[in-house]
Amino acid sequence: MISNSKSTNKKRVLVAMSGGLDSSVAAYILKKQGYDLIGVHMKFWTEKEGTESGHLSAKDNKCCSIEGVEDARNLCGQLEIPFYVLNFRDDFKENIVDYFISSFKQGLTPNPCVMCNRNVKFGMLYDKMKDFNADYVATGHYARISKIGNSYVLSRAKDLNKDQSYFLHNIKKNVLSKTLFPIGEIDSKDEVRKIALEGKLRISAKKESQEICFIPGNDYKGFINRNVKTNSTKGDILDMNGNIIGTHQGLSYYTIGQRKGIETVLTKPLYVIKKNFRNNTLIVGDIEDCKTYDIVLSDLNILKGKSINGSTKVQVRYRGKILDINHYNINESNNSMSLSLKDGEIGIAPGQFGVLYNNNIVLGGGIISI
Repeated sequence: MISNSKSTNKKRVLVAMSGGLDSSVAAYILKKQGYDLIGVHMKFWTEKEGTESGHLSAKDNKCCSIEGVEDARNLCGQLEIPFYVLNFRDDFKENIVDYFISSFKQGLTPNPCVMCNRNVKFGMLYDKMKDFNADYVATGHYARISKIGNSYVLSRAKDLNKDQSYFLHNIKKNVLSKTLFPIGEIDSKDEVRKIALEGKLRISAKKESQEICFIPGNDYKGFINRNVKTNSTKGDILDMNGNIIGTHQGLSYYTIGQRKGIETVLTKPLYVIKKNFRNNTLIVGDIEDCKTYDIVLSDLNILKGKSINGSTKVQVRYRGKILDINHYNINESNNSMSLSLKDGEIGIAPGQFGVLYNNNIVLGGGIISI
């Protein structure tokens, strides 16, 4: 059930412990494989509801709550490994929350999980390996790292339904050789739960959280309303011919390709085509009007050499389709890549990330502009 393709020789691993099922099983697997583990729980910034003080809220997401800390601490006690809490609150606020708010103010669609993986989990946490004299950092992500020749590559998890490689494409290339993803080698979530039961882990029945960790109660709209002071004023909804057909609640509350929540005088389904911040209007249209064929990926992060070629495909959102590329052009001078999509795709929004794949191997990716 649990294999070990590496000789551990008692290598020390700094394992991130959220208190959830996946990170707990990851630690259990590594312990069974003979690694010397140190459990760490990262404390992030969470908004105090109704204020801008940045204090932790009683409505913390489970992974950042007192419950999460105690679950992680108890699991480490059960595995008989040391446990530490690392306070990344201020850095998290600056690098993740401020990016999230700033993106909305610019009319972009941010992805805080991508930035958190790059700057926090495989940035600040990775840098902490030296302080703990560790050889690797490990998390409960559903992804895989393997060695091909002299290089390490990131690829999709065995369980494609849970694969999180999309969120990991932006981590720095040099961290791959020092990172472990034990969960990525497991066939299914049910198998993960079986392993938890096998190890008699106390969190085997715990539900997983899919919320944005710094938004209290997953009140997405409320968070934007409190923190994004611009782009939150009501305005006109226009059809593709410029006719006023309704009123929007504030451009920040909509994303390109959105269908739900658009109230107009028309009865047919309409989709967000464009957000015009200059005159505070929301342009909507039919699904075909929502298709995009040409995009640009900026701030490219290439994980696998110069292997981008004719078999490369792109994914423009988590759990989105893998899209065929007609042709592409890399501009090395400004580290960008222009793509022409074979069949186009609806709902592509500036600020999202486009991730490049060759079969299941992650080649890299960048921030989408249109």
